Amino acid sequence: MKVIILAAGQGTRLRPLTDNCPKCMVEVKGKSIIERQLDTMYGCGIKPEDIIIICGYRNDVLQEKLKGSGIHFVVNKEFETTNMVYSLMCAEKLMEEERDIVVSYGDIIYEEAVLNKILAAQDDFSIIVDDGWQEYWSERCENPLDDAETLMFDEKSCLTEIGQKTTDLKKVQSQYIGLMRFQGQGLKAVLDISRKAKERSEKGLALWRTSRNYYKMYMTDLLQGLIDEGYCLRAVHIHRGWFEIDNYNDLTVAESRMD
Repeated sequence: MKVIILAAGQGTRLRPLTDNCPKCMVEVKGKSIIERQLDTMYGCGIKPEDIIIICGYRNDVLQEKLKGSGIHFVVNKEFETTNMVYSLMCAEKLMEEERDIVVSYGDIIYEEAVLNKILAAQDDFSIIVDDGWQEYWSERCENPLDDAETLMFDEKSCLTEIGQKTTDLKKVQSQYIGLMRFQGQGLKAVLDISRKAKERSEKGLALWRTSRNYYKMYMTDLLQGLIDEGYCLRAVHIHRGWFEIDNYNDLTVAESRMD
């Protein structure tokens, strides 16, 4: 198993903290997001040599910080004009050689219990979802529905919808956090559908339920595409134990809640 951390973004909503370093290096209570992630991974038995960081903005600073760690780096040179799926596919050749990949956003902090949930998952597609999201989102923004997106699943906990804007709270059964695992045929499907998205974009064709093209695709666009293609993406349920650091308010909330 390999772990891919998506950390190419500029973190513009956290400036000036990100003027001279990538978003994942922003400190939360004296320790950077990426250091906290790595500590959690090491605590769960993941070795540095099994970790791949997709970097982009100020990757020189990040690589210097983690120099000698044994972690592998892949640079998204187009970070200014691309998004998550493109970043993930920068590691396409590495992914082709594997049968088991955990993917983590680079701007989230989570407890070992959360990571262990995904490490214990056995499905082809496993997606961590937070059933305790609403209280957290209420702290992050005045109206949770201004930021929350749809996440619905059936009686087997297979996702039926993800990542769509909504004004209907009933369509937010839980919330996606940016931590997932693809195994066996699941990983093959991720590679196949990403390539299909690129081909469609180059022909000017629409991509499932998004108006974004391949280069701008969010991970939730990819996941919705997999759902619409008939795959069962299994929701792995948690109740809190994580934080997202996307802006200054997120940083304040995280620091007020963390020990």
